[in-house]
Amino acid sequence: MEKYTPMLATNHFRNNSDHYTRVTAQLSATRQKFTDSTIGEKVRLLQKSHAFAVLSVQTPVSAHETAFRNLFANGLPLSEQEIRDSINMVNYYKNKASYIWDSLQKGRSWEKAANLLTNRKFDEAHRYILDTFKGVGPAKSPFVMSMLGFTEKMCIDTNVAQIAEIEPPKTVVVQKYENIVEGIKNQFKTLAKETGSSFLFQWALFDYKRGDLSNHEVFYREMGII
Repeated sequence: MEKYTPMLATNHFRNNSDHYTRVTAQLSATRQKFTDSTIGEKVRLLQKSHAFAVLSVQTPVSAHETAFRNLFANGLPLSEQEIRDSINMVNYYKNKASYIWDSLQKGRSWEKAANLLTNRKFDEAHRYILDTFKGVGPAKSPFVMSMLGFTEKMCIDTNVAQIAEIEPPKTVVVQKYENIVEGIKNQFKTLAKETGSSFLFQWALFDYKRGDLSNHEVFYREMGII
C-alpha cells in the first residue's frame, strides 16, 4: 500500500461515505437504545461491550467477532468454562474468559459506569472502567463506551498508533490520553473535521490502515440494532 498520508485517509473516508453514514446511524441507534433502557439492560449492554473489547485484544478481527458471536449465542454464559469453550479461537482465551466472567459478576459496578455515561461524565466513566474492570487498558476502556455510541471517545489501537507513528499509549491518566487523541487529530485535521466525532475518526483510520471496511455487524446484531 502507498505511504499513509492525511490526504489518502480523507479520500478513503470520502470515497466510502455511504458506509460511514450507515456506521454513524448504527452508533446513534445504539446510544439511543442505551439511553432508553432500564438500568439492568444498560448493565447488560456494557457487559457485552466489555466482552467485545476484551476479545479484540491482539486478535484478528475474524476470530474476535466469531468468538463474540459464539459467546452470546445462547444468552449470557453461565460459567467461566462455558466462556472458555466459546472463545477458544482467540489469543489468550483463558485469561480473556476470566476477565469476561469477572465482568459478569460485577453488575453493581457496571451500574455506576452506566450512571456516569447517562450523566455525560465521559472522562470519569473512562477512568472508572479502566480502574474497575479487567482486560481493558487505557485504549480499550474507552472502546467499551464508544461501541455503544458514545463517540466522544476513541480507542488508540495498534492500527491507529502505527498510522500516527506513535507508541500505543500506556498512560492511565485520562487527560494525558485525551491529549494524545488531540495530537493524532492534529495530524489528520481534515479527516477529524469531516468525521465529526472521535470514534468515527478512529473507525475511518482503522479501516484505512487495514485497507478494508469494517461494520462490526456481529456486535450490533447482538445489540439488536441490525
